[in-house]
Amino acid sequence: MSDFSHQVSVSTPVPEWPPASHAIDYPTFEQMIAADPVLRGHPQAVTWRVNGEIIMVLGWGRAILMQIAHPKVAAGVGQHSHFANSPAAKARRFLNTLNRMLTLTYGTPQEAWHAAHAIDTIHDRVNGMDEAQARYSARDPELLKWVHATFADSMFKTYEMFVGPLSRAEKDEYLHHAGFVAPLLGAPCGYFPGNQAELDAYIAEMLESGVIKVGPQARQLADYVLEKLPIPILGRVLQWYARLLVGGMLPPVLREGYGFKVGKSGGRALETTAWIYRRLFHPLLPPLLRRWKVARQAVKTYNAVQNC
Repeated sequence: MSDFSHQVSVSTPVPEWPPASHAIDYPTFEQMIAADPVLRGHPQAVTWRVNGEIIMVLGWGRAILMQIAHPKVAAGVGQHSHFANSPAAKARRFLNTLNRMLTLTYGTPQEAWHAAHAIDTIHDRVNGMDEAQARYSARDPELLKWVHATFADSMFKTYEMFVGPLSRAEKDEYLHHAGFVAPLLGAPCGYFPGNQAELDAYIAEMLESGVIKVGPQARQLADYVLEKLPIPILGRVLQWYARLLVGGMLPPVLREGYGFKVGKSGGRALETTAWIYRRLFHPLLPPLLRRWKVARQAVKTYNAVQNC
């Protein structure tokens, strides 16, 4: 007979929930930048060149729809974002997101750290259960990786469609630089795709894994993301083009999941408008009209410091 009185019971530690922040502090971030000069922004950096173009917002719709195709991301957005309450709330959310994204690119190291800290603070309260009753948290490194990867991939596709080609070396540089945000949000350093090959492999793996699938919540959110802007007549035109743009740029499996039908005529319309902007408008428009103010100011500040 076994003597149970002498058996030792070993309990499995219960993971902390919701997850605490593992984001690095500012002194650690300073050390990281000092060790890798490539992370310092400058006018020749591909991140400054790409993210400064106002036309890049056209790729945000694609990025968002790819992101919410992950059921846990969709649950987080659906349960914790209240921007659907009014067009004004939607506009405020967009501007807040835009300002943080631009600060991560063009801000000083301290400004970038504070912007990331604000995002991490928001992530603290974004947790719950998805449609399959699986637990999720916005601090989950895997969710952070998916959101980051789909954004970068969408930026590449939008830039090449409306501005010009990017070499593999330029894409690698972009991903290396943009990856500094991983430890600022609590993901391990180097956890995000660091070059184009890693990005392509990761997205392909996720799309084939069965994890990424367009569910009812994602479709509902997509309808709101692509809802017409509150501008008479023009709002409907922009809505039509937004759906055409997103549908034309999404991976086929997600395009089908969302029910987008582009067709040959839609594809030609998309290619024509992109060609007109890329060949005619972009070369002629001054930076004042095609680049964000913070991007223009960052170049002036950098040049002024260099000339001192």
